[in-house]
Amino acid sequence: MKHPRLICLIGDPVEHSISPVIHNEAFRRLGLNYIYLTFRVRSDDLEHAVKGLKALGAVGFNVTLPHKVSIIKYLDEVTPEAMSIGSVNTVVNDGGKLIGYNTDVVGVVNTFKSLGVNVLNVNAAVLGAGGASRAVINALIKCGVGKVLLINRTLEKAVEVARDCRSASPNTEVIPMELNSRNLQLALSQSEILINTTSVGMYPNVDDSLVPKNLIRDDLIVMDIVYNPVETKLLRDAKERGAKTINGVYMLVHQAAAAFKLWTGVDPPLELMFTAAYSALR
Repeated sequence: MKHPRLICLIGDPVEHSISPVIHNEAFRRLGLNYIYLTFRVRSDDLEHAVKGLKALGAVGFNVTLPHKVSIIKYLDEVTPEAMSIGSVNTVVNDGGKLIGYNTDVVGVVNTFKSLGVNVLNVNAAVLGAGGASRAVINALIKCGVGKVLLINRTLEKAVEVARDCRSASPNTEVIPMELNSRNLQLALSQSEILINTTSVGMYPNVDDSLVPKNLIRDDLIVMDIVYNPVETKLLRDAKERGAKTINGVYMLVHQAAAAFKLWTGVDPPLELMFTAAYSALR
């Protein structure tokens, strides 16, 4: 393949990412002349990296931690949805204009759709108040969730996220709660779905979980956005308690598919992307 067009991931670190496998397999299957690479970019170098990718004519790029928020000031345009969430994970180079998107929201929405999960008018407990939490809450709101109980170690951060989400959708109740055993028990007793948006349980800390096993009911849906390992301790515990589980690969692949379509204008081979992701994680 001669002179493939560049798409990449920038962040720090990026060595762990399986996005190149997912996207490059899809490019090969569809015969598209693109290549997906990863570049470690330190915070002090972010502005230079963005200008460099623009100058090189990159088709676009993904953005991961710690740049999802700070990159906004270096872009020419940001979609209203990404701006309301306050973070960008996908950038498209539209004729020299860099446009920021957040595909995490559609990644969650399409995860629910693909698995037949209906959150209309249900209560959801969400662990964590970072950028991923904002995307998950926005997705829940889009799907018509009844109430969100937002649980975080730092109450002030939960209050801030809850306030921002309520201002974007005043009709949805988002209740901030400090993470402790009493609040966990209270939140889960009122919820039909639990979503972990923190990094707790991520490799190599595979035996960590924020939720005591005894609090998980068999009628609860438990989702973890951590994808390495595929089955976190939270999901193992939930499965043992008879709950329905959703692993982090679903959100990862569905958000990647949305970015793929933005860059190429082509619907990606979703099944192949899932296969590539699971193979890479094995």
